[in-house]
Amino acid sequence: MTRTGSPPWRIRRLRPAHPFCGTRAGQAIIFFALALVILVFVVIWTYDLHRILYTKSITQNAGDASALMAARWQGITLNMIGDLNIMHAIALTSDDANTAATITNIQARLCFVGPMIALMACQEAAKNNGMYRNPDFDAFMHEHAQHVRNGYGSMTDDDGSPLFPEPYEGCWADYADMLDLVADEGMAAGPDNLRLYTDYVGGHYLLMIEFYEAIAGKTWCWFCNNAPTLLEDYENFQPCWWPPLPEIPHMEYVNSEVFSLRLSKCETTLSSLLDLPTINSNAAERGFTTIVDSNAMAATAAWYCYNTEAWGPWNAMATTGPDPFPLTGPVKDTYDYAGADVAVRIEASTTRLTPAQEGASITNVITWSAGAKPFGYLGDADKPTRYGLVLPAFRETHLVPIDAVSGPSGGGYNLEWRRHIEQHLPGYMRNGPQPSSCWYCQQLLTWENSAFRQDGIDWLAVNSWQCTMTTPGPGSYDGGGRRRGH
Repeated sequence: MTRTGSPPWRIRRLRPAHPFCGTRAGQAIIFFALALVILVFVVIWTYDLHRILYTKSITQNAGDASALMAARWQGITLNMIGDLNIMHAIALTSDDANTAATITNIQARLCFVGPMIALMACQEAAKNNGMYRNPDFDAFMHEHAQHVRNGYGSMTDDDGSPLFPEPYEGCWADYADMLDLVADEGMAAGPDNLRLYTDYVGGHYLLMIEFYEAIAGKTWCWFCNNAPTLLEDYENFQPCWWPPLPEIPHMEYVNSEVFSLRLSKCETTLSSLLDLPTINSNAAERGFTTIVDSNAMAATAAWYCYNTEAWGPWNAMATTGPDPFPLTGPVKDTYDYAGADVAVRIEASTTRLTPAQEGASITNVITWSAGAKPFGYLGDADKPTRYGLVLPAFRETHLVPIDAVSGPSGGGYNLEWRRHIEQHLPGYMRNGPQPSSCWYCQQLLTWENSAFRQDGIDWLAVNSWQCTMTTPGPGSYDGGGRRRGH
């Protein structure tokens, strides 16, 4: 029997699902998950890169600002000492011996107080530009202050005389108090051309940081240019192959260890330094109304002068010679002098979000070193150092290339390098290389490997011609580029 008025029943067959449909959906999920993971890593990497660049930027700004501030105070202090030299001459004109002695005492104090104010000012400049105090910097300064307070005044020579005679009575106690005060306030910038009285000043391969860097980087050209026979001559440590470390030099302690003005105290007549019209013209320019007379010019007295070794030509910026600086032209004669300058070290750490192996975190330490220097002139265009006597002449402060400032001794404020020299190197000289976490000690272990040294000998036998500098100017080294960083 059929149902009328309606279409016949149809039996519809359902097609089975495609055999790969579920698999494709699973692949899409896996692909999406991978893309999401990659996207997350890209975002994290971008964030880390931004943080590193930002930290580098504020580190550079803080370093440059603190170096300029410290150099400015160096110039201010030098002008004050110059004014006091003029006042000393006026006191001698008036035959006022007490005032002359007081002026000399004030100058002796300024050689320490001025650089300490420069150190405090550069800390404020670094902090105002986004840097925080560095606990390692604080600890080292406190440690050194303690050494100054307890050691400098008590150490004696073989004949019983003071090893570090005070430039004025109570100097070491005052100096230690100032160092402690700076550290108490918090140090964000380290004085990187620090020259402690107890530091070595070079004269030995083991005191050259470039020697360790050459080992680490297999920079055989450094040995070719600076120690041409060392790779062949060295045999092994035992018995100690190296010559003894040099004696620590001792000098007249006129200048602060920090941001030194590099002056000398000269016992001489004023006439041996400059003529009468010159001292009077400088006095008039500074607003003094009293005229210096010939009696003052002939009197023997203590004058603060430029140290001729330190304030000579600015050879580090020379455009000629064996290692010319890549400048477009020579330094103007008005600025062609070395002397007082500043090197500041800034260290900042940043932690990455990007994980390391086994999920460990990565912290990068970013270091910036900045150099600055006070400049000035006498008259229209004479160097401040023309007469040898310090006169008020400094008017400008400029950033300068970091490898054109005076070098530190004992590592400056590179504390890892300083600890190696002060703490690890004496033990090395007694007992030879030992396993250590110190990076520099690890390079000395590498140096003991005869196969390592032979690699250098073999490379130089074939390629030493690449270590020869050709013509002066930028990019004058074979292989391209120069050693100058900034």
